Amino acid sequence: MTRRPPLKWRSLGFAAAAGAGVGSFLFWAGYWFTFVRGNLQGPDFFSFYSAARLYVLRGGSAVYDLVLQRQMQIQVTSQPPDQFIVLPYFHPPYYTLLIAPLAYLSYRQAYIAMAAFNVILVGALVVLLVHNSQRIHGRAAVVATALIAGFFPLFVTVLQGQSDLVVLVPLAAAYVAWSRGRHGWAGVFSALALAKPQLLLLIPVLFIARRAWRALAGFAGVVAALGAVSVAGFGITPVIGYLNAVGAWAIGGSLPTGGQLVYTDTAVYSLRNILQPLPGGGMAALVILLMLLALVALSLSWRPDLPRLDFALAIAASLVLSPHQNVHDLALLVIPGFALADLALDGSLRWPRAAAAVLVISYAALNLTLAISLWSAAVGALAIAAYLTLERLAVRPDPIPVGEFTWVGPRPHRVIVLPAYRAAKTLMEVVGDIPAGHADRILLVDDASADATVSVATALSLDVIRHKQNLGYGGNQKTCYRHALEMGADVVVMLHPDGQYDPAIIPTLCKVIEDGEADIVLGSRWLGLDPAKAGMPWWKRLGNRFLTGVENRVLGLHLSEYHTGYRAYSRRFLEAIPFLENSNDFVFDTQVLIQAATFGFKIGEVPAIGKYHADASSVGFQTSTVYGLQTLAALVRYVVHRAGFPSAWLTPASNADKQPLAVSQVAHHGHVQQQGSDLEKGHVVDDLVRLVGDQDPGGDHGQVLGPAAPHRQPHAFGAFEERVDDRPDR
Repeated sequence: MTRRPPLKWRSLGFAAAAGAGVGSFLFWAGYWFTFVRGNLQGPDFFSFYSAARLYVLRGGSAVYDLVLQRQMQIQVTSQPPDQFIVLPYFHPPYYTLLIAPLAYLSYRQAYIAMAAFNVILVGALVVLLVHNSQRIHGRAAVVATALIAGFFPLFVTVLQGQSDLVVLVPLAAAYVAWSRGRHGWAGVFSALALAKPQLLLLIPVLFIARRAWRALAGFAGVVAALGAVSVAGFGITPVIGYLNAVGAWAIGGSLPTGGQLVYTDTAVYSLRNILQPLPGGGMAALVILLMLLALVALSLSWRPDLPRLDFALAIAASLVLSPHQNVHDLALLVIPGFALADLALDGSLRWPRAAAAVLVISYAALNLTLAISLWSAAVGALAIAAYLTLERLAVRPDPIPVGEFTWVGPRPHRVIVLPAYRAAKTLMEVVGDIPAGHADRILLVDDASADATVSVATALSLDVIRHKQNLGYGGNQKTCYRHALEMGADVVVMLHPDGQYDPAIIPTLCKVIEDGEADIVLGSRWLGLDPAKAGMPWWKRLGNRFLTGVENRVLGLHLSEYHTGYRAYSRRFLEAIPFLENSNDFVFDTQVLIQAATFGFKIGEVPAIGKYHADASSVGFQTSTVYGLQTLAALVRYVVHRAGFPSAWLTPASNADKQPLAVSQVAHHGHVQQQGSDLEKGHVVDDLVRLVGDQDPGGDHGQVLGPAAPHRQPHAFGAFEERVDDRPDR
């Protein structure tokens, strides 16, 4: 929960906001009463009134005829024909049926009736939003009401007799329904808001991204019903003509003129108009808009679900990416603005102070549009949409519930694993440097080395598993961790046996986990001696910094390094993540960290120094390049997973996301079977590391070698090793 500012500052903020809203409302209300006493020739309402008159007098086929629109608009406004510019009417047929009764009133009476109707809708809008809010109650509700009443685009809507409030109120009802999980009703109300479909492009995208099939069904059902009403009231030909005209407008940016002098300019502050000067003109602008649309669609599909934030983003981004909008259309920003304020007061945003600043700047920019420039409206709308997108993408996954970190005995059982490949020259020194008394078991897994690694390990009395064929760095670690867990490890430390990392910090790595500070601890080379002084090649430093920066941005973490091979894990971490689904290659380490971020585990870091010498198994440039590309691919897969397309290595197979489970009950994903029961009963399992074979069909199943280390307690696992040793080599 975000800490709230002191009460004094909150009170001052409320007072300033209320004053701004009330002052703006009084100014615009006074202007409206002065304006309404004039000849009413300025507002866009003459276009709506003319359409209603055409429908009543000549039928539906006349409504979208620009020649007839021009004649009727000249008649209504009494303007000279030679100077008149047609304001084309292209609202949906069903909206025309809604306003058709206005044709039976005089123009002035119809204008005042529409204004009164819009004021009623403003009241309904405020009630809907405040009643459903999480934190906007009491004086906060008074402040919100004042700000909404004084919002300049809303005033323009009332002044112009526009249809935006007919869009805004059902859209607010859809927002309320969506936030309460009533997806079917959200779809119904969203469809009722389609009087201006160009302003709601991303609402259906939201429904699809969230797989809200009830919302889509409700949306489609109402659209079909409105289409049937339109055909019944207009006939099929005018409806098809309307759809063709709107489609051409959406793609080409202009309505068909029919040879008439027609007002078709897009607003100077629309994003499409801003992009028009780019090389390529309208097509380049359309491509960029589609790319931004894809980015927002990704944001809307980001897991976990945040209904209020998602719906607010869908509205704000729809406005910004719309092929056409005007000042009064920006009235729809009331919902995103209200949602931002509500979420900030609730402490549900990552950057609540930034949200407050964005709201202040946007409200001022939009309300001062006439005093500053029409570009200030663009700043206000873009600021809200951009902030909502960033806030949405910054949301971290929900942590999976797991049991407490507990152990049996005076302290946690520590197992050090050594994933080895051709480590005969360095193994003795590495094992000798492990602090005495800090390892209950030491397990070496040899990945089919051609040297004497196994012989040296056996002579050192280590637990040894030998792969019959090379399974790769990741495949080696899978064997390490599965057997460490079988050995009863509470903490597992991975130490490279090539001497690249100093074993002296093993107690520090373990202590961070045992104190409950983290479930995974990294020995970071960027917290210790400068890697350049330690001998790390420049191209490795460059690649490490680039990949670490990208990973921090994508995963929302702040680690100093992701690519160290010196790590410690808690038992509950290894039992909770599906590491058996990971790659057998070097990218395994990256996948483990992505899994930690996905499942909400804490990651700690301690300083470590990397050593670079001839016997260290440091990979070359080509392998490092492949590893870098694999890392970026893993991040892309993470993004796709967060967008709602699950990946096996990022999905726990247990139902831990629904109810907390004891660690022993959290199963790995996939087809690997637990073998502990067979070991405990002393049964001979023909292939102890069947999991490796399952990961690489036709591969080696491994061999357990002895003798046992003196510190090991005799149990079925040791008996099993002896029985394997008695068998001839396979």
